[in-house]
Amino acid sequence: MHSMTETAVLDWSALTQRSLDELAAADALYRPTSFWGPGLEALLADLRGRGLETFKSWPTASWWFYPRYGVGYTNAVMDKVVALTQPLLTEKTAPQWTRSALTATPEARRDFDALRLAWDQRSWPCDLEGLGESTVGKPWQYYRLTGAAHGWTRPYLNYALCMAALSRHVEAPPRRFLEIGGGFGSLGEFLLTRDPEAVYVNVDIPPLLTVASWYLRELFGDRVAVYDSSVASSGRLELAGSAVMPNYRLPDVTAEFDVFVNSYSFQEMEPDVVENYVDLVVARGIAWAVSLNSRLGKQLHSEEEPGVIDPVTSGRIIEMFQRRGFELVATYDSPLVHSAAQLAVLRRR
Repeated sequence: MHSMTETAVLDWSALTQRSLDELAAADALYRPTSFWGPGLEALLADLRGRGLETFKSWPTASWWFYPRYGVGYTNAVMDKVVALTQPLLTEKTAPQWTRSALTATPEARRDFDALRLAWDQRSWPCDLEGLGESTVGKPWQYYRLTGAAHGWTRPYLNYALCMAALSRHVEAPPRRFLEIGGGFGSLGEFLLTRDPEAVYVNVDIPPLLTVASWYLRELFGDRVAVYDSSVASSGRLELAGSAVMPNYRLPDVTAEFDVFVNSYSFQEMEPDVVENYVDLVVARGIAWAVSLNSRLGKQLHSEEEPGVIDPVTSGRIIEMFQRRGFELVATYDSPLVHSAAQLAVLRRR
């Protein structure tokens, strides 16, 4: 499914430290706000203590950037439940059924089916069953929903559903994508695997900057530029193709894009931070904006749990783009997305 490409050995620790130092000196609009402050230190601890090779199963992953289906029972807990329930169930397949329920496989299958039903193959042909997430990074959950060797995860299906919504409104496959806060690069994996000519640029804060850089380099080699020592710390960023760059360097990016995507990260920021980002991405010539964020916004910050000071809801994000000349084409709720999520597609007037 993915072609691993030989690349130069990079000093990922140096990339992380450089970006942390530069972020600390950057304008406050680019530094972590109340929600992400605690996350930064927790993720750095896992990066340093556990290494990039297992980032998908870090203890911090499921809360900060790698959502899971279900409640995340361990294999040991599931083994105990299966052993306890097996004498009570008469069907021979009961253990498999019980384990499937505990791993939330029906939830993953629901999203996979919704993806295949929602995608408009006429405007944007895509082999959805032939694409899937790599096991690089050692995912703790991995759903093989067909007879294929590859599988799917919740982050991957979240992004695929975003693109399914977009497919229903474009006349031809877009080629150039910009994302803010792209986590480990799942959208890039989807886009670059599907189309050898696609361009994907993700800007994010460290250490997820390092995680996404490492991951996409593992999958696509030098096709993806990263923030290594060859990139100056200031001045114009003239990106020839796909890249993972620090969020505070977005004003320096000179390229233009077809589509901007934000999935569950604007809701984690304060309104003035999001307003600044929306200004920057609109200036990059985008024709489409896709937002997957909460209708309610993130929880308020407290001593017990990190949160936001002033919630950014899906409705506020839509309004920000509308004030800058975009029109709301469609919103999608259940059955395409669930809980408090809302998927919005906007188009430049």
